[in-house]
Amino acid sequence: MQSPELSLDYFELFGLNPVFDIDPILLNAAQQRLQASHHPDRHVGSNEQDKRLSVQIASRVNQAYETLRDPVKRSRYLLEINGATLPDDSATTADTEFLMEQIELREAVEACRQGEDALARSEAIETRLEQRAAGLAREFVERFEAGRFDEAIESSRKMQFVQRIQQQLDELQFELEDF
Repeated sequence: MQSPELSLDYFELFGLNPVFDIDPILLNAAQQRLQASHHPDRHVGSNEQDKRLSVQIASRVNQAYETLRDPVKRSRYLLEINGATLPDDSATTADTEFLMEQIELREAVEACRQGEDALARSEAIETRLEQRAAGLAREFVERFEAGRFDEAIESSRKMQFVQRIQQQLDELQFELEDF
């Protein structure tokens, strides 16, 4: 069985440059191509070693795809493969202004549960979060490319905060659309 090396980093596995700004269309196409050729169902008639290898490769492709398609995971992975020592996911930021902004955003999301125009208000928050996430992504790229990994880690950590609020907002919007 032909297979990519299991030791390739995720970018190499997908044939992508190791940069933050990746083309999601190329990522999806590479993931589908790799899954199509290495999915365990394609190797049911193979020997046990090839079957195990196809399972390992399919699992690695899935893990790599989940990492590279998520901006926070991708930023952390880039830092990791470049030798940065990352704090665990529960680490916080010392930027009190940023933390206050996050509290305000969480309260705004919760406030959407009451009153009229909840969906419209949630969409305004969504726009604000998307802008904030884009700004933090640009900040991450600038710091990462300059080799200022400690600062890039801070940007990645802030991206994670914003992403969590985006997820809470997505859940709220799903609830609001059901009514």
